[in-house]
Amino acid sequence: MEKKKNKGSWILKLLGILFILYLSLTIAISTGYYEAKLSEKTTITNEAIEQFEEDVRNGKNVDINDYLTDTYQDYSNSTTKAGYAFSSAVEDFMSKGINDIVNIFKMLFT
Repeated sequence: MEKKKNKGSWILKLLGILFILYLSLTIAISTGYYEAKLSEKTTITNEAIEQFEEDVRNGKNVDINDYLTDTYQDYSNSTTKAGYAFSSAVEDFMSKGINDIVNIFKMLFT
């Protein structure tokens, strides 16, 4: 008995792995972790608000930059940048593929 090699199975496995990787990276980005970190940069704490209100009451010259703290740290590295670039490339590839399939169906049924 000869064993037939299924040449298409490795392609399907690779596409499946890429799709799962794409989904996991997209979910990680869409959970809002990065947006939460960025919003912390612009949020004024309660103590800063109280200090601002007190300075206004006392008639001091106020500047918003005196009450903001810059605690932002960039945790991105080459791995996260590569993962984001890869997920963007997979997203573009999948979007173009789906658009092409839709266009084929349009041509067939119109």
